[in-house]
Parts: sequence; C-alpha cells; structure tokens
Amino acid sequence: MMTLMQLIKLVLDDAYKAIHVADEAAKDKLISEELKTLAMEYASLTDKTTPPIDYSDPLKRFAYIYKYTVAHADYIMQLIDNCKDLRSLFTRKHVEVACLGGGPGSDLLGVLKHMIQAGSKDTCLTCYIFDKERAWGDSWSDVARSLDAPFRVFPVFQQMDVTDSSSWASYEKFLRADLFTLSYFLSEVYKIKTQAEPFFNHCFSRMKRGSLLLFIDNNSSVFYNWFDFLAKQNKLAEIKSATATFAFSNDEEKKDLGVYFNKFGWPKRQSDVAYRIMRKE
Repeated sequence: MMTLMQLIKLVLDDAYKAIHVADEAAKDKLISEELKTLAMEYASLTDKTTPPIDYSDPLKRFAYIYKYTVAHADYIMQLIDNCKDLRSLFTRKHVEVACLGGGPGSDLLGVLKHMIQAGSKDTCLTCYIFDKERAWGDSWSDVARSLDAPFRVFPVFQQMDVTDSSSWASYEKFLRADLFTLSYFLSEVYKIKTQAEPFFNHCFSRMKRGSLLLFIDNNSSVFYNWFDFLAKQNKLAEIKSATATFAFSNDEEKKDLGVYFNKFGWPKRQSDVAYRIMRKE
C-alpha cells in the first residue's frame, strides 16, 4: 500500500503538470515566488481590505499543497490519534466525514493517515469534500485507486460557496456525517464572516445528534472565538479544547517528496494552533 507521502507526491506531480509553463526553470521560479506570495496572503487573513485567497490558479494550488497540506494532514491525524471519541469512529464498518472547505485535501489525508497507521481493514470511508474551487476535485478524485488501501475509500467532491446559499442549501447527505472537519477554514473566510455565517449555522444546527466536529486553525482569538460563538449557538458540547504547538517528523517527507524538496525547501513543519473537538447534543 502506498504511504501518505507517496500519495501526495503523485498529487503534486499532477499539479505541477497543470502549470502550463514549458521551461522547467521558469516554472520553478514562478512556484518559488508563489510560495512567498501565499505566505504573505496568510499573514493578512484578518485584513478585510484585501480579497480572500483565490485558488483558481494551478500555480497557487501547487504552492498550497506543497507548503501546507503535508503539515495540516499530520495535525488532523494527531488529533484523531489522541482522542478516543475520534478514534472509535474509524473502527466502525461505515463512517462518513464531511470536510468543510476541505479542497486542499488536509482533512481527507489526515483521516487516511490515521487509518493507515492504525491498520484499518474493514472500514468503508465516505468523505464529502466541500470547496468553492472546483479544480481541487481533480487533485483528490484518484485517491482511492492510487492508495490501494485494505479499506474502502469514497471521496466525493462537491462544489460550494459559503456565501451563496443556492450552492449548498440542496445538499442533504453530508448532514448525516459522523464527523465534520474544519481545518484552517474559518480563517480563510473570516474576511467574509457575515456572509459565511448562515452556512455554518445551517450545518451546525442540522448535524445529527451524536456527530462529532473537529476544528483546527491558527491560534488567534479572532478565529477560535468566532468558532466558539457558532458552537454555543448551535448546542455543540466540548469534548476537548486547547491551544498547542504542533509539529511532525520530517524523515518521511524529505525522502518521498524528493525533487520538490530539493527545489523548494522545507514545507511547513510546525504551527501554533487552536483546536476544538465537539459533539452535537
């Protein structure tokens, strides 16, 4: 079975090909510049005078997957590993996960990394991935075939704009999910908070009783206070809550990301985060 890093390498290969610049050196220069631009954009997530980050450009999608997805997936895995309520979900015969704003793949890959390391065999995982940028779906559509896991995986990409109720009001199946994930999503839409809140209230109010929600984001009170307000308003009970510094081992990453590591240096390795694990009452 393929490791998570090997799978990400395949996704990066496809994303690299989607950047239509014939000269490799010129392409690599553009990627290096985009990595710097993305870091600056993330430093201004609360600045409402700048627009939300646009991932329609394949250059930006490659930069995000390389710089952030590897680390964020590992954080999701760590949170599942260290919470009995979350771990128990993935011992079931069938489990459904709804990844809100999960286009970059961190949520799905974090779940898969947990399942691989836990030796899951009989579980059938359905993962609903919701995101505004449709092109993210191309990155994760072949996950099940490429991974060749001893458990079944069904990634379902659904396009959604949190500010447009016509893009999400008709979706029903995901509301029965056993787990909802919010990985660095509230910070992404904070600039459009007023327009985004109806979507979160729709989801949180209609989640089935007993379902779990995993929230992780930058350790800023601006973001986690907003989440806490939404959670309280929609009767989500806290299982676990903390701020922490998360990091992960670099050995696997350095080996399997190969040529990209040599070209673009270290992806993100450590983060100061806030997280919440909640249950719908």
